[in-house]
Formats: sequence, structure tokens, C-alpha cells
Amino acid sequence: MDVCELIASGSAAMNNTLDNAVAVDQGGGIVKIPCTGHGFVAGSMIGIRGSTNYDGTYEIIDDDPDSDSNAFTIYATYVSEEFSGSETVRPELEPGVPFQVLEARLHLSAVGGAAENYVITLDSGHGSAFDIDLVTENMNAQADIDTDWTDTYHFFNDDDRLLFTYANSNSKTWGLEVKYAVAKP
Repeated sequence: MDVCELIASGSAAMNNTLDNAVAVDQGGGIVKIPCTGHGFVAGSMIGIRGSTNYDGTYEIIDDDPDSDSNAFTIYATYVSEEFSGSETVRPELEPGVPFQVLEARLHLSAVGGAAENYVITLDSGHGSAFDIDLVTENMNAQADIDTDWTDTYHFFNDDDRLLFTYANSNSKTWGLEVKYAVAKP
């Protein structure tokens, strides 16, 4: 087994919607994605869903391209698309192979201070009848969640994905780290 990690961080909500605007070709296989107030930092692994051409998991290359904090860039083959404003973006784990989650850690810069839940959801490859919230934690009075799954086995299929959400209305800086294992080829 190879141990891998997903890293994401930001200062706004974990889950956002893309703007009703166009994807912009930055050249060299880089695409600028419009998302007002996204708050993600470069290096964050995110999933875009609901898009015609950009559905998938990406690493944010630049969180402030052209001094535009209302966009981020990803490596992707550019295809012209005008987003409707309903497409979602959030931290997401989708390795594309069977995997086992070992640990998921969320750290806030201070106690959340609002009755908002941090949620890890299984978006099952078997369909919505199999989707389930695996973790739900109210962050009102806490700043750290460490979900250790090494004593309980959490195996997922190659077409499963884990979605991470937190409204973060108090704009705390957050960091998410997920350790997971995949079988060696």
C-alpha cells in the first residue's frame, strides 16, 4: 500500500459555486476558473462538479491569478465554457482506484464560533441511494477535528469520492489534511 495525502486550505467556505462567467485560457495548459471569494490557497486539491468540460479533481496552481482574488487556475486542457453559476467546487478525494482512509484532520485558526457542521460525505459510485455522511461535527466550540480511522476499516471503491464541506461563516483560516492508502499496482 502507498500512503497518500490530500491537502486543502483556505479562509472562506470549503464549498463554493463557480461564477456565471467563462473559463479563460491562460496558455500552457493552464485554465483560469471564475469563483468570487473562493478563499482557497495554491496547492489545494479541489473537485469541480456540474461543469460540462471541467468536472474532475484538480490542484489549484494559483489562488490569485492576475491579482484577481475572484478566480483560481488549474492545469487542464482548455475548452470554451461559460459556467451557469451552479457548478460546485470543494475539497474532494477521488483517487480513481480503491482506497482506504486512514485519517482526516481539520484545523481552524480559532474556534468556529457558529453552529455550523464540518461534514465528510461519501458520494458513492453505486448511486445516490448509497451516499452517506461519514462524519458530522459541529464546529461552534472547537477548532480541531482529528478523525482517526486506522482502528476501523473504511474502504472505498475506485468510483467513490469523499466530499468535504464547512460553511465557515466566521471566515476562519482552515487546513484540511487527509491521509489515505491505495494499493500498489
